[in-house]
Amino acid sequence: MRSILKLTLGLAIALLLLAPFGLIDRDDPSYSTVDSSGSEQYGNQTIESILMSELTEVSLDSEVRIAGITYYDEIDSVVIGLEKNIYPSNECLRNSMVCSIFQIMPIILTHSEELSGKNIVFTGSSIPVNVDETCTMMKIFHTEIIYDVATQIDWINCTNATDRTQLLTDNFEYVWWDSRINTD
Repeated sequence: MRSILKLTLGLAIALLLLAPFGLIDRDDPSYSTVDSSGSEQYGNQTIESILMSELTEVSLDSEVRIAGITYYDEIDSVVIGLEKNIYPSNECLRNSMVCSIFQIMPIILTHSEELSGKNIVFTGSSIPVNVDETCTMMKIFHTEIIYDVATQIDWINCTNATDRTQLLTDNFEYVWWDSRINTD
């Protein structure tokens, strides 16, 4: 069972690394709004459009925005892309991404019928200044949790950055940070 989970997670990671910008931003008319082929339909809406609609009503702390949401049927995962363009320090960027997950998860957990047994994946992107001082959007963060594990966590009452980071480390499959963002 554990080896199947590892194989599935490996496939998920490969897919996510190959297509980090494949998320659909339903609020930006310059992006395509065609549903992904593996998208689960609920009535006339996909789980992506339902979640995007609900999550756009949440004011995320620290100027993090939801870049898009995509459901991958082949790996039973909902991928939520987060973006933050401006940040004073790497620590601030890390704390902002983690804080956003804690604001998003209570909403995600209201969809047990659609998401039970599925992976909830968070990817974070930002624009770090490269050595040659060019700015390029890049993936800086990735973590995931199984929905059923997430239901066991008190997302609302975990309020400080240290406890949140520890909770991520203890309960998520893994937490990956780009090496340039993982240090201060």
